[in-house]
Amino acid sequence: MKQDGTVFTLENEELLITVERHGAQLARIYDKKACRDILWEADPAVWNRHSPILFPFVGKSFEGKYCYEGKTYDITPHGFARDMDFEPVLCDMDECWYKLEATQETLEKYPFDFEIEIGHRLEGRTIETMWKVTNRDSKEMLFMMGGHPAFRVPEGKTIYDYTFEFNKEGCNKDKFQDALHYLAPNDKGYEVESLQGILKLKDGRVPLTKGFFDTALTYMIDEAQVSSASLLVDGKPYVTVVCDHFPYFGVWTMEATHPFVCLEPWYGICASEGYEGELKDRRGVISLPAWETWQKSYTIRID
Repeated sequence: MKQDGTVFTLENEELLITVERHGAQLARIYDKKACRDILWEADPAVWNRHSPILFPFVGKSFEGKYCYEGKTYDITPHGFARDMDFEPVLCDMDECWYKLEATQETLEKYPFDFEIEIGHRLEGRTIETMWKVTNRDSKEMLFMMGGHPAFRVPEGKTIYDYTFEFNKEGCNKDKFQDALHYLAPNDKGYEVESLQGILKLKDGRVPLTKGFFDTALTYMIDEAQVSSASLLVDGKPYVTVVCDHFPYFGVWTMEATHPFVCLEPWYGICASEGYEGELKDRRGVISLPAWETWQKSYTIRID
């Protein structure tokens, strides 16, 4: 256990991980056994993030705006939490927690009094990311929450050496036999009905071939179809994200030529093209009653 004020480090015999105070994001996963880094290094020339927390929105709002009780607010894609400094709450040998509270600045763009806590726990070859969202207001709170971990390609490989493996336990198998239904955004980042499609699988797998991300810039798998997703390299498991009962799951890369792929468990989704309705009616929004706390977690397993 190490802490220098801006970065917290956890390690065991298998893995070393670091968590940044800025955005409370997981910043490094180092596999001691394989002597390699797993997370994207946040090269600013490509994409300057590792595993950002998405709050209070997932994806874009139409034209960067949303409506709450008749008033229009401006909001950046994926919300503001990923760009704010969190306060340390608990840091011990196995896990660390950071906290972010509403400020006058956040209330101007998001009119809810909130507290979010982000935790990371290291156990063996797994990292659990934990979310706690507390509504400190006397009215219901509307929000979304998402993970965005980016996994680099092993040295000497390209993304075309990846194969996806999806576990669909719990989904409606009669509807999605050997396939996953997905939504997709247009080039402006808004979901449009015409880009919906079916991702065909064979034994739960589909290779990442050239042109894969030409079909969909982001595969937004809906209806809680995915309980876990793995990246395989040369047919062998490399990393797995376990996210039981999450309603949405995103698969994205900056461009097909860049050496990382994101596996993203979401509670929420980007706005549809042209959506200007009330926030409460937007697809994927969570409603949290006054003074209550919402908790979820997902796990990254290094295979």
